[in-house]
Amino acid sequence: MTVAIQKILSFWTRYENLNLKITFILISLQILHLYWLTADVVLQRIFGQSYLGLPKELIPLFIVVDYVEIPALVSGITFYLFSIFKGEPNPRKNMIFLALLAIQVVHIFWITDEIVYESLLDNDLVKFPPYLAWIAILIDYLEIPVMVDLFFKTFKIKKNK
Repeated sequence: MTVAIQKILSFWTRYENLNLKITFILISLQILHLYWLTADVVLQRIFGQSYLGLPKELIPLFIVVDYVEIPALVSGITFYLFSIFKGEPNPRKNMIFLALLAIQVVHIFWITDEIVYESLLDNDLVKFPPYLAWIAILIDYLEIPVMVDLFFKTFKIKKNK
């Protein structure tokens, strides 16, 4: 193992509880993104009307939160990789959550890019077929089980089985 990797492992181990909390906060911010996605994008495409209930001037906030997903994914993937690497209980569950986060990387830019191009540049340069957009939207909701798991781990709540 290189010295750099050993330092990273040592840092992560030393601050594991803090890293868990940071990961939970970053991934939990995606609740705002999922609210926007559901209320403004999904419901508007299904019913032809937005149910966001917020002024359009706040859309940049949701774009920023969407880009917070990048460090959230890095942190979450790192957390679950270390959990598997350390041999924590339930490695299969940790692998599933790791896979759910890894799938997020596939879709990360599509919505924000579409909004940026349409709203800021008044240009539809980025166009996705509707079925790809719906797949990306469904992928976005895969973060919810990870949020729940991180919530239980952060607050050390035992789940009923």
